[in-house]
Amino acid sequence: MTDFWTIDRPNTLPGSLCEELAALSQRCISGYSDDRPVSASLVRSRLTNSLTGVPPVLAVARIGQGLAGWCAVRRPEPGEARARLWGPVVEPSARREGLGRRLLETVVDAVQWPLVTTEVPVDRDGANVFFTESGWEVLDNITVLHGIPSAEGPGAVTAADITGLEEYVAAAGRRFAGLESQFAASTLPRWQDDARFSAETLLLDPSTGSLLLALVQRNTTGSELLVAEVWAADAEVRRRLITQAHALAAERQVATVRAVTRQDPVDFTASGMRVTGRCRTYSLSGGR
Repeated sequence: MTDFWTIDRPNTLPGSLCEELAALSQRCISGYSDDRPVSASLVRSRLTNSLTGVPPVLAVARIGQGLAGWCAVRRPEPGEARARLWGPVVEPSARREGLGRRLLETVVDAVQWPLVTTEVPVDRDGANVFFTESGWEVLDNITVLHGIPSAEGPGAVTAADITGLEEYVAAAGRRFAGLESQFAASTLPRWQDDARFSAETLLLDPSTGSLLLALVQRNTTGSELLVAEVWAADAEVRRRLITQAHALAAERQVATVRAVTRQDPVDFTASGMRVTGRCRTYSLSGGR
């Protein structure tokens, strides 16, 4: 017997549930190109709206007391055009019985926003077929890269070293990422709400206004430094910031550096990183 329910009210994403969601997610990505440490704090940060604190629309499936699967939609932040779909994530032993499709339909039917998926690795053939057959369209092609932490890197300026950080990040967002003013102004608060954020892992190039956002993620299975954003117009600056991130990774004693980019990955490969996977994101025009 499989039971479903949705959580769509404030303050209803308890820590114990985040632990369950994280554990199942970790099992499901193990061995694939998107394998990375998944913790309860990461799940909470990624599913909860940072500016409003509102939790996701969440569909959960249980067989008895065990978690069999889940699928969530993080509501769009002010200034975001789409809501973000996470999942469906299904226990391997419960697959091929339509559970993933039921979870997806549950959350899609519950929302009216345009949707975009998280990154779907191309080495998950079944997942790509699943979204295509469900009426989703490819939105972006994405490259995943890995690098080895290195203590041999130039010195870096971090967000802990300057004042006026919120204005610095907002200006970078407008200039390099093309963010509209209101959304750019909310960038730093959104980043700070992520459990992985630290001022010491936000690298800056004050002379050009550039930045690199790096996030440290650990759990019992591993650790990484994720290069989440690189905002710079000049290739030399981008590559210097990426090199500094590898030195930061060595300092933080993490196992690997990971980057996910929609752009040409040449600046990452020129900095010693190697391509380890390709992903796609899919979009859906709106809820049903």
